[in-house]
Amino acid sequence: MAARPRLLYISPVVPMLTGNGLAMRAGIVLEALAHLYDVDLLVAPLYPPFLAAVPEPFAKLCHRAAIVPTRPQPPRQWADSRFDVVHVFRLSMLPFSRPYLSGWWRRPQRHLDLDDIESVTRRRLAALYRQNGDAAAADREAAAALRQEALEAETLRTFHRVYVCSAGDRRVLETRGRARAQLRVLPNAVRLPAPVPAPPADGVFTFLFVGTLGYYPNEDAVRFLCAEIVPRLRKFAPGRFAVHIAGTGAAKSLIEAANVPQVRFLGEVPNLDPYYAQAHAVLAPIRAGGGTRIKVLEAFSYGRPVVATNIAMEGIEARPEEHVLIGDTPEVLAQQCARLVFDRALGQRLAGNALALLRQRYTVEALAAALGDIGGR
Repeated sequence: MAARPRLLYISPVVPMLTGNGLAMRAGIVLEALAHLYDVDLLVAPLYPPFLAAVPEPFAKLCHRAAIVPTRPQPPRQWADSRFDVVHVFRLSMLPFSRPYLSGWWRRPQRHLDLDDIESVTRRRLAALYRQNGDAAAADREAAAALRQEALEAETLRTFHRVYVCSAGDRRVLETRGRARAQLRVLPNAVRLPAPVPAPPADGVFTFLFVGTLGYYPNEDAVRFLCAEIVPRLRKFAPGRFAVHIAGTGAAKSLIEAANVPQVRFLGEVPNLDPYYAQAHAVLAPIRAGGGTRIKVLEAFSYGRPVVATNIAMEGIEARPEEHVLIGDTPEVLAQQCARLVFDRALGQRLAGNALALLRQRYTVEALAAALGDIGGR
C-alpha cells in the first residue's frame, strides 16, 4: 500500500471543537485533511485561544503537533523535514511559512486557506469605523486593506492552490486577473450537536446572540442590537421577549452598553448547549466582516431560526423567507424578530429548512467530501 502524501498544516490558532469561528474552521479543515494526508500541525498562535498544548482530539489526527512562539523569530520547528504539501491557514501565517515552502529535495505544493478575503474585510471595517465616528481606526483599516491586497496578489501568483469558503469569494478573486493558483471552494462547516430540547412554547420569547466580543464587527453588532433594534422591538412586541448575549472578550464599555431592559449579558459561558436550549431564535445583526459566519451555521445546527443582515449571510446558500429572515435596517430587523415572537410556526419552518440545508452542505462530512473531490495532490 502506497504511503500517503505528507502535509504540513501551519495555523495561527489552536484548532478547537467549539469556540470562535476561526479555531473551529482550523479544527474542521484539519480533520478533513487528515483523511487524505499524514499531517504535521504547527501552530504559531496569533489569535485566541492561547493554549499550552493541542487538544487531544486533534493531536491524535497528526503525526506531530506543536505550538511554538511567534517571536523573537519565525518558527523553524521542522524546516529540514520533507513535505509534499504545505497548507497555510490565513495570510497572517505567510511570514512563518517561508522556511517550509522550498527545500533541498524539491518545492512542495503550496496551499493557502484564505478563509476570507481580508482586503475586502478590512475595507468593510474601515467603512464601519468611519460610520461610527472613529476616523483613526478607519484609516488604519484602510491602510491594512492595501497591504492585505498585495499579499493576496502574491499568493495568487506563487501558490498552487488557494481555498476560499464560498463561491462568492472565488468570484471576487477571479476578477483580479490571471493567477497561477487554482481557486477552490472549501466551505465552512460545523459538527452537529446532540439534539437540544425545544424551548418553552409559552412565556417570554428569547433571542440569543453569540460571538467573540473582542472582534469589532461583533462588538458593533451588540451595540447596534441594544441601541437600535431592541427599542424598536419593544414597540412591536412589548413585554414579550428577552435577549441573551454570550461571548468572550467584551470591553467594559460594551457590557455597559448592553445594560438595557430585556437584555441579559451572559459573557463567557463554558457550554452553549443550555443557552441554545433556552433560545427560541438567534440574532446576527452583523454590519461588517468577511468569509461565512460559522455562528450562523451553528444556530442552524441547533435547530433555531435566525434573523440576520445580508452581510451576516454571505457565503451561505440560504434563501430569505425559506431558511432565514433578513433585514439590514434596525426597523426591518425588529419587524422580523416580532414575526417570530407572534408566529412560532414560522420559526419552526425556517429552522427545519435551515437544518436540512446544513446537513446537505455544511457538515464536516460535506467538507471532507469537497476536499476529496478537489483531490489530494
